[in-house]
Parts: sequence; C-alpha cells; structure tokens
Amino acid sequence: MASFLYSPAIDVLASVGRMVLSPFLSGPLLLSTTYYPDTVRHIIASIAKTLPEQVVTWLSSLPHPPAITTLRVLVALSLLRTVNRAFNTMASNSWRLCAAKGWDWPNEIAVVTGGSSGIGKGIVERLVALGVRVAVFDIQDLPKELQGNAHIRFFHCDVTSSESVAAAADAVRRELGHPSILINNAGIARTTPILKTSEEFLRRIFGVNLMSMWFTTQQFLPHMIQLNKGHVMTVASIASFVALATAADYSATKAGALAFHESLASEIKHQYRAPNVLTSVVHPNFVKTPLLDDFRGRLERAGVRLLTSDRIADEVIAQIKRRRGGQLVIPSSATGISGIRGWPTWLQEFLRDAVAKGAVKP
Repeated sequence: MASFLYSPAIDVLASVGRMVLSPFLSGPLLLSTTYYPDTVRHIIASIAKTLPEQVVTWLSSLPHPPAITTLRVLVALSLLRTVNRAFNTMASNSWRLCAAKGWDWPNEIAVVTGGSSGIGKGIVERLVALGVRVAVFDIQDLPKELQGNAHIRFFHCDVTSSESVAAAADAVRRELGHPSILINNAGIARTTPILKTSEEFLRRIFGVNLMSMWFTTQQFLPHMIQLNKGHVMTVASIASFVALATAADYSATKAGALAFHESLASEIKHQYRAPNVLTSVVHPNFVKTPLLDDFRGRLERAGVRLLTSDRIADEVIAQIKRRRGGQLVIPSSATGISGIRGWPTWLQEFLRDAVAKGAVKP
C-alpha cells in the first residue's frame, strides 16, 4: 500500500485522467457528435478494429442523449479544471497570468546550496547549460566533472552557520555580483525513531534542512526586492504533507520548509511589495539518493517507485525557465496528497499506516 505514494499504475491513471479532462479532446468531440454525427460514425467505423468493443459501442450510440450528456459533463469538468489551473498560476504570481519579464539567463547568477551532489548537482549542471553563472554552497568539494567550469564557483560553506553563509555571500557578491536565483536545496536525512534521535543530529538536521533557508534568504533577498526581480526556490518533500515513521525530524523540517515558502511569498507581496520576486516550492516523492541508502531496500520491497535526481533537477529548471512561482509535487500524479490534512482522519491514518509499514524495520 505504500506504493500509493508513487507507482506506475498511478502514473497511468493520472495520464488517462488528464486526457479525459482535456477540453481539447472533449470539446471537439461534443461539437462533432452534436452537429456532424454521420461523420463521427464513419470515422468510428474506420478505426473500430483499434478500439475496445465497449468504446466502439458507446461512440456508435452518439448522438444518443445519455452519451451527449456524458460529453457535456466532461466538457464542463475540463473547463473547470483549466480555469482552476489558471487561477492557481495567477495566485502564485501576484495575480499575474503572464510570465515575469526581465530575465536573461547568461546575465543571471544563481546560488545553489548542497550543489556538489544529488539533486543539487543536477540543478547546477542544468543552470550552467542555460548560461547561468552558479555559486555552489557546500561542505563537500565539487565533483571532478564540475571542476574547472568557468560558469561555476565553489564556496566552502556550512549552511547551518549564519557566519559561514554571510562570508560566502560576501564572496559571491564580490566575485560574481548579486544573485537573482536562490535555490535552497541542501538537505540531510537519517532514519531513526524519535526515542533514539540524538540532540546533536536534531540540531544538525534542523540547521541544514530548515534554518539555512533563513540565513541564505536574509543575505540575497534584499537585493532582489530592491530590483523587484528574483526567484527563491525551496526544495521540500512529499514529507511536507505525510509525516514518516522513523523520520519525524526530517518530516518536521520539510513541513517547516513549506511554511517558510508560504510566509516568504506573503511577505514579499505584502510587506516588501515586490510582485516580480518569485517563490516556488518543490515536493519530490522518494528520490534515489544517498539520503535513502539506509531504508531504500524497504521502500522498494513495499512497492514504492523511487524517483531519480535528474527527474527532480529537470522539474526545478523547468519551473525557473517558466519565470513563474508556484508549488510543484513530483510526480504530479501524487498532487492529491497535498490535501491530506483535509481528508477524514481515518483515511489519513490509513495512509500513514501504509507508509509506516514500508519504513519501519521489521
């Protein structure tokens, strides 16, 4: 049941749902069956061999009233879905539907925390491919494949220390200029029951996964506000919505990351009145990285399909290229989990129980 979080079957169902609720499918089909039923029957006859018998029977009944009613319902639902998506985009972008202006990738500077490995490394590679100059904040040295790249500057930085972040930020401004993109990606994880979690690790995980966002944002947001241009990207997790057994510390930091993103977006809009400074938050499902090494096998045995770092990096860069803010759940088929707090309590607990069975050691 833990596979509910991400499985091929759910992806297929989501794809079918998107197709069925596309106004570009149901709309033309409704018009053609209403005004050109003979043509529709002719087309059905010509492709009948490639369609399931039940589908052929249903389509052949057009323009039978029940079938027309079904199409009308699908058109109405698809239009509502399209309007809802447009409102979601506008709400995340100061009620602006168009993309933010003034972006020129070769003239942009990005800061990526945790950019030496995993998702961060993939993000750095893709930013460089756009022509963006990138400052990497990490305690790990750059991997060999990133060393020597004229578009990448490495700054040894402990993101849990405000002093270390401030020193690295000063160096970035001095050597590269003021960043217009901040990607708060650094993160650590370790599966440990609450009663066995040490204070030392608690302070470390909250520092890396959560407090670091304050330190980096305090350094780079003021200039973005001054120019009314920028993009702050927060890499959270599906754990923002579903607390994980044996990972209460990680789940708490990711729920905090979501709260950070939402508060930041509101402050930028209302306190600083900088509507062109964008904010985005990304919620990946379980990703195949070293962070999952100690319980990856249990997840896979439970049927959870792990995402790749490249998949997440692609989505992050696509969001930046869109020049819009927003909230992304990856894969999109898991978006419904974002509303878990509004589910009936018994259904929430059913999901948490199912996930826990894949995470807790036998």
